[in-house]
Amino acid sequence: MGLLYIACSVVCSIGIAHFLKLAKVKSLRLIQVLIVNYLTASIVSFSITGQDISFSQVLDPVVFSFSIILGAIFIANLFIYSASIDKIGMGISIAAMRISLVIPIGVSLIIYGETINSLKYAGILLVLVALYLMIPKSNSFKELDIKNSIFPLLLFLMTGLADASLKIFEREFISNLPEYAFLGLIFSSSFIIGSIYLLFKKEYSFSKKEVFYGILIGIANLYSSFFLLLALQEMQGSLVFSLTNVSNVVIGAIIGFLVWKDELSVLQKTGIVLATFSIILLI
Repeated sequence: MGLLYIACSVVCSIGIAHFLKLAKVKSLRLIQVLIVNYLTASIVSFSITGQDISFSQVLDPVVFSFSIILGAIFIANLFIYSASIDKIGMGISIAAMRISLVIPIGVSLIIYGETINSLKYAGILLVLVALYLMIPKSNSFKELDIKNSIFPLLLFLMTGLADASLKIFEREFISNLPEYAFLGLIFSSSFIIGSIYLLFKKEYSFSKKEVFYGILIGIANLYSSFFLLLALQEMQGSLVFSLTNVSNVVIGAIIGFLVWKDELSVLQKTGIVLATFSIILLI
């Protein structure tokens, strides 16, 4: 079942990327779309928990604090990603996000003592090589200055921490709170933080299209994380994060080529081949 959960998580992640792409094509405001996305995800999470959740469970100091921190990380990471693309280009930004998988893998192997055989270690290393080859190359490396270099560093840390947090929840807190309720707390925190930002900016208005795409992204966002949590209960985190990241990039690149007519370089095509081989090693 673990592989099925990973496949479902990847499908949802690809859905998020393409809904965001459509929102950008239609010149919708990103923050408005994200606010609706987090509100939708939190409402759906709490609505379908399927279990009676007491206030003592939700307001457990450790779990509640953990959820608030993650909510801040989730929405801040998207803001940083947007600023990073603007300042240093998409190539380096995507690189920082994808290579960040070493953080949750490190948490799984070092902190939680997961053990894998040498063949799977080779597969993880091949994932990193494949991801690097598939990242769109940019001239931004030549123009990158000390001031802007903070963006890829923040993306690397924030994305890695967000992914690692799901592993920590699966090991430490899953007996305290069901998955849906935990995700509901995170998305609610992101919604509140984003709403405060909009109030300060005095831009608290939404178009019908922003609401529509926010709802679509919110549902996909929820289930991307939910299926990832289920996969972590079935398989080792080092394998789950490697398979999820490389599958996202491979399928995203292929769909981008077929649907959005994105061009693939020789290096990217080589990366897809290596990624496919790495998936075989990991499975």
